[in-house]
Amino acid sequence: MCKWLVEDGVDAIHVSTGNMFLHPRNPMGGFPLKHAVRWYDVMLSSGVFTHRNYTMMRNPLLRPLFKLLWHRSQEPPDKIEGANAEDARAIRQAIQGVDGGVPVICTGGFQTGRVICDVIERGDCDAVSIARPLIANNDLVRYFERGEEVPERKRCTYCNRCLLNVLENPLGCYEPIRYDHDYDAMIKEVLTVYHPAPFH
Repeated sequence: MCKWLVEDGVDAIHVSTGNMFLHPRNPMGGFPLKHAVRWYDVMLSSGVFTHRNYTMMRNPLLRPLFKLLWHRSQEPPDKIEGANAEDARAIRQAIQGVDGGVPVICTGGFQTGRVICDVIERGDCDAVSIARPLIANNDLVRYFERGEEVPERKRCTYCNRCLLNVLENPLGCYEPIRYDHDYDAMIKEVLTVYHPAPFH
């Protein structure tokens, strides 16, 4: 399929994982059930399995089944970073000779400079894309620029609270562990998205 896309003139191929939402590997990581029960109804019209998921989340008797489905093929947190690199490498190798090839971009929880350098230098991909770790640390590239890794306390835990909160709240990291369980500090940090004000 990627060969056809290259032949048809795509600019790049972005490699991710999963085939439905919510799928156990898309997005990889935890599942904040409490947040989901509160806001998941916003997505009921957006997916094939959303009604089933929502029913299981809301029914206390079915919640263990939902948790089992969610965790059945989850990567442990220490295996999430770079989890799609092998697939990206296979795609990159397959398209190299097709019309000159195109860049392959890989996503997968990247937040460690060393891991990013390794996957690019190994030839797994040409670039990486980053979402949740940049939400957790919008200055992530500054760490890399200084040759530092993100401190353990500030690392993204892949809890996915950001993804469910963004349905009704400002985009930000809602992982209480990162703020020493200080709710006010967490909200203060989340609200920095409004500073400076985008308009007057």
